[in-house]
Amino acid sequence: MSLLPSNKLAEIEKNCNLILENDNVTFIGVVNSLGNLIAGGFKKNTTIIGTEDMRKMMYMQLKLDLDMRKDYDELYGPVSYVISKRSYAEKISMPIGNYTILLITELNFDLAKIDEVILVFKSILKNYS
Repeated sequence: MSLLPSNKLAEIEKNCNLILENDNVTFIGVVNSLGNLIAGGFKKNTTIIGTEDMRKMMYMQLKLDLDMRKDYDELYGPVSYVISKRSYAEKISMPIGNYTILLITELNFDLAKIDEVILVFKSILKNYS
């Protein structure tokens, strides 16, 4: 796993902040191969969900879930994204190399924007996966 230089982390953080400007996005984060959040976070003035330990478990579970899905890449191709629709929010996970982008949105998020998010982070992470 290549470590991201500080200029790449700054670019990731900048793009996370831009995505958080969408009214329907409440969280965006970049999770590394160990399941640790390395960039992003909740939108300002948003109620933060759960405890820090619960969120850490969510990041690790997210990474494990996407890694397990790789078992079917030969049959169906690689996963572009996974959406978990809940009663109050949608959780969208997008694997990009050794990293995962996690987006938590309100239910009325325009799902067509997922591909835009993937393109932004693929261009940043292309040499670090």
